Amino acid sequence: MSDILVGILAYRIASRLGFDERKSLLIMGIWLFNPITYFMSSIWGMFDSIAVLFMLISIKYIIDEKYIRSAIAAGIGIAVKILPALILLPTLAHLLKSGKLDFRNFILKIALPAAAVFLIISTPFLTTPIEYFNALFHHTKSVGGFTYWIAVSTLVNLSNFWYIPFIVFLIVTVYIYRKIGIGFDNDKYIDACAATVAVFLATSPKVNIQYTLTLIPLLLLSKSFWAEKHFKRNFMLLIASAVLWFASSSTILYGYDLNYLGRLYIMESYELRPEYIINILSGMFGGTRFVALSMDFANFKKIDLVILNKWNILLTVAIVSFGLLCILPTPSGVKLHNAPIRVGIPESADSAFIPGSSGSVSQFLKHYDVNYVVLSFSPDFVNTYQGYEPEKDATRYMRFKTAANRWKYRDVKWLIDELHSKGVKVLLGVYLRKEKVKYHYGVQGFAVDWVKSHPEILGFQDVLLFNSTLNINGKNILYADYFSMKVKSLISDFGFDGVYLMDWNNWKIKGDKLSYILPLLENLKSSRCGEIFVEGVDSTNDVNSTLTLVKNADYVILKTAPWVNRIYYVRTDEVSIKSYQRYLSEVLEKLSVDEKRRLLYGIYVFDYVDGWFTPAFEAQREVNAFYQIGVRSGYAIYHSSRYIPYKMTVGG
Repeated sequence: MSDILVGILAYRIASRLGFDERKSLLIMGIWLFNPITYFMSSIWGMFDSIAVLFMLISIKYIIDEKYIRSAIAAGIGIAVKILPALILLPTLAHLLKSGKLDFRNFILKIALPAAAVFLIISTPFLTTPIEYFNALFHHTKSVGGFTYWIAVSTLVNLSNFWYIPFIVFLIVTVYIYRKIGIGFDNDKYIDACAATVAVFLATSPKVNIQYTLTLIPLLLLSKSFWAEKHFKRNFMLLIASAVLWFASSSTILYGYDLNYLGRLYIMESYELRPEYIINILSGMFGGTRFVALSMDFANFKKIDLVILNKWNILLTVAIVSFGLLCILPTPSGVKLHNAPIRVGIPESADSAFIPGSSGSVSQFLKHYDVNYVVLSFSPDFVNTYQGYEPEKDATRYMRFKTAANRWKYRDVKWLIDELHSKGVKVLLGVYLRKEKVKYHYGVQGFAVDWVKSHPEILGFQDVLLFNSTLNINGKNILYADYFSMKVKSLISDFGFDGVYLMDWNNWKIKGDKLSYILPLLENLKSSRCGEIFVEGVDSTNDVNSTLTLVKNADYVILKTAPWVNRIYYVRTDEVSIKSYQRYLSEVLEKLSVDEKRRLLYGIYVFDYVDGWFTPAFEAQREVNAFYQIGVRSGYAIYHSSRYIPYKMTVGG
């Protein structure tokens, strides 16, 4: 219904702007029957067109100079979807420049009424205002599926540089306003509205295909769009990329389970099939069309990667070649040595397996060929454990999840038994740090309510202090004793073969790095909790701490991540591949033959939650470097999930 109303309203606005009857009907027809509108509403069932309807109502009332009504419509639209808020910026510029309203009256007649309507409609959600507004404005740190940021965000850490896209948006938008001469007439106002949305979609990391619905009617109502062939060409390319995206998505989602409606859907395949590649590339290309449309509004028509010339061809070849190197350095992908200890570490069970699916286990082992699997959980999975309860939810303790309540305790136990039946040992992985909710590809993160309620166990950078004392039921107990007791119960009840201690250290921690972890290692060892794996210190200059860890654990996994630390996290300490090689050489020189067998290195390839990705050629380079330096006993793959876009094969 809202699609039809948007079409009718677009027709009326077009007539009001001076389009002839034929062009007005064409605008309505393109809106109603273009594939994006049709797919979003009729097939996918998205509600974006409701927000678009109220956005257009607001724009029409601005043209008619009925400002309070415009504000009310804008407030309703913003309450439905935040994107209609974008038109407030060109509305402000238009009204100030034309002299129809001064800033004070804009606030009184438009901004405040719109905000009031928005807050009234949002009242049911304001019981948790911080969470509500975080969800509204998570565009800054989250990445959508119809944008070039799919690739860029693997190199740019949005958690640190979230403000850059926003600054670029403001600068480009203001430039376009000056270029088009906003304020002179309603045609320029529509151009400014369309340009604002286009620039936002061009710069924002969080862009999904349904967001294009906000742009389409504004483009169609723009006289610049109809006057310039560049606009129409880029619009057609946007539609074409959307059609490819829809087609590939439909193929990927064949056999879709309605239980996943509105959630991230996970298939049982680890193969990078053509439809996956088409889906990613069409989404990225669609994102570049927002950039092209923004450039059209800025009158940069000559700078367009679609125009065939030798420079664009060379640039395209270079980009494609780099992309192929990122995912396929050789036909066999990244080749690993056939080490005695091969550890696969998914971000959670949910990123690699499907509850009750033996096929997902077989696919995982075929893809990674590991003999240890780490099932990692929040520290609260351990802290709150009260015994094996088959129907209790384990999903909330997972760092990555596709849906709430997906994994019960019985599902985790089934997975452990299934892996055991295939000759694979399973370790209880525990993140020993309080981690915040992550906004990147969706909202991820694990529950840490118990940890938050015990601030006495938190140290610098939110690491857990196992040398601290807890008060449990009126009795003081060393946190290491409490935690190791819980770990022992979990290992016994679920059938884990040991424990894998993760993320207990941070490179920003100076001085003593072991006093808060050694009590736990000692307790786990004396409690006979199976094999004990622990990550090394997050530094290339602390050889002595590494040697101490080797003496207190069965295996130490060195945190060797030069690409991720330099490129993504932009660390300022010594994290080049040469620094790691020097560090490994110094460690190996001081270890006995037996101790060398218990030293592993980390292969950091992909992190869905944080958003980083190591290109295949760099992963191969790191693997070769660490193996050649003398670490031959094994490795741990961070993170061995179904999302890694290249093969990993075990050689000789």
